[in-house]
Amino acid sequence: MRLVISATVVAFLSLVTSPGHAQRTKAKAPTANKHYVKRTFTVSGGTAINYWLMSPEKVKEGAKYPLVLALHGRGGSTTAATQLGSDQLRKQFPCFVMAPAVESRAANWASPAGIKKKSRKAMLPVALTAMDALIKQSPIDPNRVYVTGQSMGGVGTFGAMALRPDAFAAAIPVAGGWNPKDADKIKHIAIWVFHGDQDKTVPTDYSRAMVDALKKAGGSPKYTEYEGVGHNSWSRTYAASETWKWLFQQKLAR
Repeated sequence: MRLVISATVVAFLSLVTSPGHAQRTKAKAPTANKHYVKRTFTVSGGTAINYWLMSPEKVKEGAKYPLVLALHGRGGSTTAATQLGSDQLRKQFPCFVMAPAVESRAANWASPAGIKKKSRKAMLPVALTAMDALIKQSPIDPNRVYVTGQSMGGVGTFGAMALRPDAFAAAIPVAGGWNPKDADKIKHIAIWVFHGDQDKTVPTDYSRAMVDALKKAGGSPKYTEYEGVGHNSWSRTYAASETWKWLFQQKLAR
């Protein structure tokens, strides 16, 4: 059964990275954009990525703050960045939020190894390089770097962990999926997976397969599956104060 699920996950991920699916991407600024500024980062070789950045309301001298990497879905929205940009959460959880953008129709965040169909250009490596530069330039605590995302961004959240398993203290993938073969790489990370049990766009089995693989690899992921909820499971996830309280409690022990 596990091999069948893994093959299904790979088939799904090849679908979400296909040319037809990629044409629907258009990144949007976080709704709470009064607290965000738009920046551009260019890696060696010339590839550039735009991102929106929110800083803590008050940056105290000598203090270090968490960083949340928020990855948008195929529709372009990042509910996590919008919620964290609200006046209430900005005061409750002072942090930096980085919301990078996939703006090309021929790109996505990431694709796991094993997909044989032609994939779109992966922008996650560029986003992670931009994140590294931001951490060096800003008063960010490298032991409190988090990643979260919805739908395509949920896939990207797993992808970010697989690419950089030592970078993140915690992750919240919402309505996403990944190849369970990578579970051993990320089993040590604090992970809380969310999905709706009526999701027809990204079937719930993709999150279930990852959670099962993580547990079998020795990890201890949290998993919340909303009864009667379809693809929009991120609205409930990011609106819950428990989600953010859990995330900001996580810290790497180096």
